Amino acid sequence: MSAARPAEPLAGVLRSVVARFGTPAYVYDLRELRSRVGRLREVLPAGVEVLYSVKANPSLGVCEVLAGCGVGAEVSSIGELVLAERAGFADQVMVSGPHKSAELIERLRPGVLVSVDSVDELLMLAQECPARLVLRLRPDFTPFGQMIMGPDGRFGIPVEELGNLPRAVRERVVGFHVYAGSQVLDGGQAAKNLAGAFELGLRAAGMLGIDIEVLDVGGGFGVPAGMERPELDLRPVRDELARQRAELPMARLVIELGRYLVASAGYYLTAVRGRQTRDGRAAVVVDGGVHQRPDLCGLDLCRAGAPFVLDSRSGPVVRTDVLGCLCLPGDVLAEAAALPPLGAGDVLVFANAGAYGLSAGPTAFLGHPAPPEIAVDGESIVALRDRADPDAGLRDQQSVWSADGSPARRPDRPR
Repeated sequence: MSAARPAEPLAGVLRSVVARFGTPAYVYDLRELRSRVGRLREVLPAGVEVLYSVKANPSLGVCEVLAGCGVGAEVSSIGELVLAERAGFADQVMVSGPHKSAELIERLRPGVLVSVDSVDELLMLAQECPARLVLRLRPDFTPFGQMIMGPDGRFGIPVEELGNLPRAVRERVVGFHVYAGSQVLDGGQAAKNLAGAFELGLRAAGMLGIDIEVLDVGGGFGVPAGMERPELDLRPVRDELARQRAELPMARLVIELGRYLVASAGYYLTAVRGRQTRDGRAAVVVDGGVHQRPDLCGLDLCRAGAPFVLDSRSGPVVRTDVLGCLCLPGDVLAEAAALPPLGAGDVLVFANAGAYGLSAGPTAFLGHPAPPEIAVDGESIVALRDRADPDAGLRDQQSVWSADGSPARRPDRPR
């Protein structure tokens, strides 16, 4: 199945992007980004905070737009924290992840939330960290999603480990963080994840004898990878969060979303360079590849995320594989996609590509220059990141023959 084409005005803007910047390229539709946040706000109960998981797309321009919409940030490294500060998320930030570097801890301010992933980390951060601490709890209920973080997962503290925490350490805890599953495409299942997280948080608070000031119940709302299928129904989510809001009216109730906020705003553009065959099917080779559009989250993108042709045409379609530019057998962007006969110069567009794209891939593999990232806002086109120079990969490297920093003549090669 091929992906749905955008409205013609946006298709025209994409043609302008190709003319100015070439391919491959990432394009982000800022109007869709703002609209996505607006539609979410219309559904969510008042008072529910939204954090953007920066890992989904750490483009500075994308983050600036989301910060301008009043969304907070969830970050997992010193680099993401610096980006969040630069983008304008201010103190509406939560730091998560299994490890916080010394540089990250030194940069934290008192208003920032820190999600603590283990008891050992809690004992350390309670002494060294000025920020507000929430405990990430390992789900002990049945989670839903294409990627789940259940009782056998690696993240978070099992609730049974909380009973022996010293009183001084308990007093540093202001709440809890539970994340059960990602890429959840069913609204009822998403609501069940939130409900399980809420009940687990209440249980942990009772064990520690503390009041909950902050409760992050996760999120993980999914977006179809490109197929024409219904969007996630948020009505069950709305009802569940309204129940939680009523039961904990004085606490900060938080959800965290990545893909759901940015995927639909993104397009990956790549051009056909020649025809091939694969497994008895027609195939084309393009100038992009999985180093720029990786399947980091295991969503089977090569089957689920079929492209469309930018300059559409009538006529019979052919089951076609789209092969990337890498010397790698697994570099397949689409498999058996329903496409018209293609030739050199045709531009293929992968929709719903705004999440886990450029920054999530092995961009340096084979030394292909990283593609540009372009923002479109109506008819306005702005480069957020230029195409990398071919020598970009050498800028942080140093020759063995000048290790002391001074020019040195390379020894003559043996004859």
